[in-house]
Amino acid sequence: MIDDDLAGTKDVVGAIAELAERFSGQLAVSAVDLSTGERVDWRPDVVMPTASVIKEPILLALLRAAEAGRLDLDTRVTLRESERVGGSGVLKVFGGGLQPTVRDVATLMINVSDNTATNKVLDLLGGPEPVNVAMAELGLNTIRLHNFVDFEVIGEDVRRLGEASVRELCELGRLIATRQAFSPTVSATAEEILSTQQYLDQAMRYTLANPYARELGLAAPLTVASKTGFFTGTRVDAGIVRFGTGGGFTYAMANHEAADTSFLPEAEGSVLNGLVGRLLVEHWWPADAGPPPVVPTAYEVLRQGAQ
Repeated sequence: MIDDDLAGTKDVVGAIAELAERFSGQLAVSAVDLSTGERVDWRPDVVMPTASVIKEPILLALLRAAEAGRLDLDTRVTLRESERVGGSGVLKVFGGGLQPTVRDVATLMINVSDNTATNKVLDLLGGPEPVNVAMAELGLNTIRLHNFVDFEVIGEDVRRLGEASVRELCELGRLIATRQAFSPTVSATAEEILSTQQYLDQAMRYTLANPYARELGLAAPLTVASKTGFFTGTRVDAGIVRFGTGGGFTYAMANHEAADTSFLPEAEGSVLNGLVGRLLVEHWWPADAGPPPVVPTAYEVLRQGAQ
């Protein structure tokens, strides 16, 4: 006889398997309940491209270096025009001479996935290798940063930026959430910065997560501290979900080689990760807390309206 918890896990894994079957590319998912340790995994050990989710390990390496006294988060750095990088972020549109703090550039690296800020952080660390060393110290040996954000080097192969298994990306989130990522201070600071991310169009796409709830003084049924990444045909998301009623989970999901190579809001990879994220929230939302804080897709709304 299968107990209720195991049956529930099989149901959600089965639903993820159905989504993977219908998806045009590859999908990998790993998630763990922070209270019970229950896991939901789908091909969790396949090494996938990280896209900008690799910026989370970069953040951890920076915070570790700051705690060790190798740099100061309050020091101001000068951004030169020659350092501007295209792609996501805002610093690319500013003139040279801006002097944000190290904490500012680290926050921009996460908050709006700023590529110029990312390379500035890597300059301060001494390149990609300190990031890989930091991940190895945590026992996360598939998480690897290969290069600075340099689109001439990366070309059409996003793996040239970074790679990881979703199991280890999920474990990194669990270590942060339980304050075991190097130290309680490093972990808490990392989660605080990750909670500022404004791109919630993947795993949290069909939930009531609100990136502006705290600053607007709004009550939120769930909060998320996460990092997303996107590239042509690739969508990646990793984070920590905490329920307002207590409990929560960490997750990582990656899809790659989608036939849909667009960057439209309804791109196949973004929608897929949204459907997986909704399944995870529904699965772990406390039964005594009312309906789970999820919403239907636009397609579901249209279908309901036509009936």
